[in-house]
Amino acid sequence: MNRCLLGFVLCCCSLVLSCTRTEPAAVEQQVDLVIYSPHPKGKSDFIIKEFRQRTGYIVQVEYSGTTELLSRLDREHQDGIYNADVFWGGGIESLESMVHLFEPYQSPQLKYIDIAYCDPAYYWLGFSVMTMVMVYNTELVPPYMVPSRWDELPSSFFHGRIIMPDPLRSGSAYSLLNAVLAATGKEDRWQLVKQIKEAAGEAGIAVSSSNVNPEVISGGFFIGLTSEDAALPEIERGEPLAVIYPEDGTIAVPDGVALIKNAPHSQAAKDFIDFVLGQDVQNLVSRRWYRRSVRHDVPLPVGAEPFDSIHILPYDIFTAAQQRTTILRRWRDL
Repeated sequence: MNRCLLGFVLCCCSLVLSCTRTEPAAVEQQVDLVIYSPHPKGKSDFIIKEFRQRTGYIVQVEYSGTTELLSRLDREHQDGIYNADVFWGGGIESLESMVHLFEPYQSPQLKYIDIAYCDPAYYWLGFSVMTMVMVYNTELVPPYMVPSRWDELPSSFFHGRIIMPDPLRSGSAYSLLNAVLAATGKEDRWQLVKQIKEAAGEAGIAVSSSNVNPEVISGGFFIGLTSEDAALPEIERGEPLAVIYPEDGTIAVPDGVALIKNAPHSQAAKDFIDFVLGQDVQNLVSRRWYRRSVRHDVPLPVGAEPFDSIHILPYDIFTAAQQRTTILRRWRDL
């Protein structure tokens, strides 16, 4: 096992009454694996603990948004700093746009995984699948006002009552933006995005994807743009929330897991990737995270519609990654 000693914390000696007492040196715990992850800490902690129990590895996880973590990793690599081993989570377009930060890895679990959810050169591997949807408060939106399409969002009824996450801050929000763009004709797709953004207003652009469902449930907003997996557990708990799979189409996007280039603990990193792609964790992801698995042998989450009953649009992940800077600039300038 390749271990990296992060350092020592030395206690200072102090003089008390004329006697000198030396405190014992406190040594910072060794770390065997460093993970950068935009996954919610409450969801991923159980998986991390199970991995530690099975392997004995000491794991350190740095949590933040996808964009912030990728930018941090990029700065570190430019400065020749290589601390992190695995990037776990985040919309795949975001990972693909920074693929120079990763190394190819072909996990033994790939034989169970839909190859469409992986990078052709294996710079990243799909971890779970997020379907982009709309949600609404069933107590505040009458049935005759429930939209069935993205282009029905900018109605006067929903003006000032729409909430969506900011694509500049969130990887899944960037996927949501691309879902709207993919469902709309090339001539007017940015016009629709502009209308939705104006209807949301400044207050309706959330800093985090995790803010959307609580705001809709509380009644602060009537309708929101989010991912299926974020909504299904709230519905299962009996919250006044319902999912809309837009009739004009949506996209299903994997989030990923990737081996970071020059990882100081590369074997531990590979062991972790194999672990989270294994059937045990993937069953947990479907059952407790309500996310669709990338594996063929794992059932759908409770409440999820099968793909053959949803209008899933073709989606070019690599073009979305290549155009990410341009698309985000266009969003910012609307």
